Amino acid sequence: MNKLSYIIIGLAAFLFSCKETWDEHYEAAASDAVVSPLNLLDYLKSQPEYTDFVEALERHGIAEELSRDQYLSVWAVNNEAMANLSALGLEEEYVLRYHINNLTYDMSKLRDGLRLRSLNGKYIPVSRPVENQIRVADSNIILGNQFCQNGVVHEIDDLMLPDESIYDYLFQLSDDYSIIRDSVFAKNDTLFDAQNSIPIGVDKSGNTIYDSTFRIENPIFEKVDFRSEFSQVTMFLPSNEVVGNCYSNLQHLYDQFGKPFTQADSTIAWDWIMNAAFYDKVIDNYGMEEDLVSAFGKLWKTTVQGVNPQFKRMSNGRIYEVSHLKIPNNVHISAIKQLFYYYEFVPDEMRDELFTFHNATEVRSQVTDNYSFPNINVSGSYTILRLFGDNVEGQPLAVDYTPVKLDKNADGTTTASVVEVPPGEYNLYMGFQSKNHPFINVYINDQLVAKELNVEPSSPWNYDRSTNTVSGTKWDGLGGLAGIVTIEGSEVSSFTIRIEVALLGKSSREEMKLYHWALVPTQNNY
Repeated sequence: MNKLSYIIIGLAAFLFSCKETWDEHYEAAASDAVVSPLNLLDYLKSQPEYTDFVEALERHGIAEELSRDQYLSVWAVNNEAMANLSALGLEEEYVLRYHINNLTYDMSKLRDGLRLRSLNGKYIPVSRPVENQIRVADSNIILGNQFCQNGVVHEIDDLMLPDESIYDYLFQLSDDYSIIRDSVFAKNDTLFDAQNSIPIGVDKSGNTIYDSTFRIENPIFEKVDFRSEFSQVTMFLPSNEVVGNCYSNLQHLYDQFGKPFTQADSTIAWDWIMNAAFYDKVIDNYGMEEDLVSAFGKLWKTTVQGVNPQFKRMSNGRIYEVSHLKIPNNVHISAIKQLFYYYEFVPDEMRDELFTFHNATEVRSQVTDNYSFPNINVSGSYTILRLFGDNVEGQPLAVDYTPVKLDKNADGTTTASVVEVPPGEYNLYMGFQSKNHPFINVYINDQLVAKELNVEPSSPWNYDRSTNTVSGTKWDGLGGLAGIVTIEGSEVSSFTIRIEVALLGKSSREEMKLYHWALVPTQNNY
């Protein structure tokens, strides 16, 4: 009995303290707050300016929610604003449920960036653009803190339009965005959801028959669930025109440095676009950060990619329209590689412009060793550009070389033209007929890359038989790493390679036996 008395006394004290807490809450509200002993429904009914709002709630079976023993916030509009309901073009019940959310939020709790889950499952975004102004979605609070027995009413100046999710927005996009739209939804897989399906009988074979529920899975959801209302994500959205321009630029770029733009290259580029489009966070101030990393680990440079900084606000994040799209150099360029002997295909009138030989007594193309790789059905002979010079003190054998590529002409002839490459940082690889080759100095655009480089060891300098070769062979590799180079500028351009004899090493004469060069973009080359 004594214990029971203590419990009753404690409960009474608790209830009294709760009443005091609510009284203090109301007293702490703004001085112009309304405090009513009525529940939310009865209070709204008592206010003539909310007649149409209440009538709509009753018409759609929502009004009873406001009289239950639960705490809610109601975003009410007056009769004049309610005239816009039918013009929104959305299901009325869906819109009205967006104007009610669980829990009581007085105006002091409505902080900038808050998201309130409404009764229709969508979130109401709260913002405070300037002092003493509170916005919910795109509406302004004009009479807040109307406290009732079971919650609060805030009057807003217009009906709120529920935002779409990124998933729904993508699904309804026009065919102007069909490339990315269809690529995203092609990954969807519709699966039977046994846990949420209701058994309704058994067939003749004894199998359970369900009133079936299905769920959609998509591998993108594993990193960034742009379908869920709980998510907060960002998407960069390119139109078909933007994608087409991106691919046209790639094709032109490949032509400039003499590499075919293959289906494999196209796939690599598209994979990057898909993986760079989604971010597992909200990006509100595009351009404030130069480097953004996508949910799939892809680098997006805001200083390079063209984006409209005015985002589309979605219920679960942001969508930015892309106006210019560039695939980073280190993604679509695996290597830019050409052979030195292409010198012989350069038209005579261009040779002196593109090649300057120093202290050279003889320059010739020379077929050297044979190669055969039966497992990939490749065989042939290596051809080098061979230079001989006099061993004159202080006047090393050298060549200043503007790299060229081969062009197959319509008449069946072959000529050579200048290679142009995108600016940025590269690893320079080279190959030689390495046996007894002198040590060399290497320059790119007059900048020293390697000094007294010993290219005599067969590995990795002999032809292109080392480093990133075709799997299972010693074919079509990169050769040896000479050093890191930077091609300056903002546009694709040609460059010069200077190679000169530094030391004779094991060679008995000044000579160079040049096979190939290759530029491989570093991770810094965007």
